[in-house]
Amino acid sequence: MRFPRTLIEFQDQFPDDAHCWAYLRRARWPHGFECPRCGGRGGHFLANRWLEQCRSCRYQSSVTAGTVFHGTRVSLRVWFLGVFFLARHKKGISALQFQKDTGLGSYQTAWTLLHKLRSGLSALPAPLLAGHIEADETYIGGYRKGWNGRGAGKVGVAIAVEHRGHTAGFVRLAVIPRATSAVLTSFVHGSIVPEAATVHTDAWAAYKALSKMGIDHRPRKGGHGRHVEDGLPWAHTVFGNLKTWLRGAYHGVSPKHLQRYLNEFQFRFNERWNEEDLFSPVLHAAITAEPFPYRRLTAEPTG
Repeated sequence: MRFPRTLIEFQDQFPDDAHCWAYLRRARWPHGFECPRCGGRGGHFLANRWLEQCRSCRYQSSVTAGTVFHGTRVSLRVWFLGVFFLARHKKGISALQFQKDTGLGSYQTAWTLLHKLRSGLSALPAPLLAGHIEADETYIGGYRKGWNGRGAGKVGVAIAVEHRGHTAGFVRLAVIPRATSAVLTSFVHGSIVPEAATVHTDAWAAYKALSKMGIDHRPRKGGHGRHVEDGLPWAHTVFGNLKTWLRGAYHGVSPKHLQRYLNEFQFRFNERWNEEDLFSPVLHAAITAEPFPYRRLTAEPTG
């Protein structure tokens, strides 16, 4: 299937909802309709209702049912524009800008649509890291009244990134509830191929347990924090790029929704060598992810 790489190509390929629907149907069922109830293949298209009816059990299903698009009242063409912008805008797109560009009636609709697409990205398998790995943590956000100590109420974010000499390889990012030994070592262990990784960290004691987990752990000498900034160059570079991206595109984000922004940044960073063809994986993620209703978006606990 051909993927649009420019806005002009998008307009030519998807001039209306019917073209988007046909493309979505081919993407979801490349070998023909597959019934979500009985698994049977083949069906009859009910043109008057835009539904597929299974030949075996006669169950009727929409091409959007059970996906991120489930139950939407927004035009499929607007959804596809969201997929396109998420895939092609290297610096991301805010809900306010998306609302202006698409003419959506409310900011909430634009915000919800983009966050649903970001939730789909979390369903994509994240690569496990190997080779030389830099692991570190930082805090994102402003000071919150009533909070004291390290981080001062900001949100903790852990990173593991491959060090490939003059460039960084794949990256893993996650919101962490607190920077404890158990939390950090669990994140690192779940992000790497333990037998094929050498993990470099600062000398903070929280990382010492990595060696007990059978991981080749090599802490940098010189303490913790700014004193070892040059010892973990790619971790600090990625953190810097992440914070610049969050401030520039979104002017700050809610702690409650930070992980989805991390998923978007991580996805784009890991696919930066293949940025010409990101439309397909973003759309595939939206198809394979489960429905994500607005009430779930707003009810998520803070990381």
